[in-house]
Amino acid sequence: MPAYPTKEDIIYELSLFLFKDKRPNGEFSHQTFNSVFGSSWETTKHGDLVKQMVESGEFTETKKSTASKKWYKIKNNPY
Repeated sequence: MPAYPTKEDIIYELSLFLFKDKRPNGEFSHQTFNSVFGSSWETTKHGDLVKQMVESGEFTETKKSTASKKWYKIKNNPY
């Protein structure tokens, strides 16, 4: 599929992973994407979209964040 992935694909796949990983609060870090999309996700379209989603506020930083590790939640998760 030439349009893959879309932002909706990222949210769906991340949500599915968090559900299977028993994270009911839905918090995740950049390291989580290694498990969802593979270790080279940052160099693919996935990485571009994740960066856009952080910058636009679709992924919001949580209080769990520290200076060394940022934690996020999906702002509007339809899943």
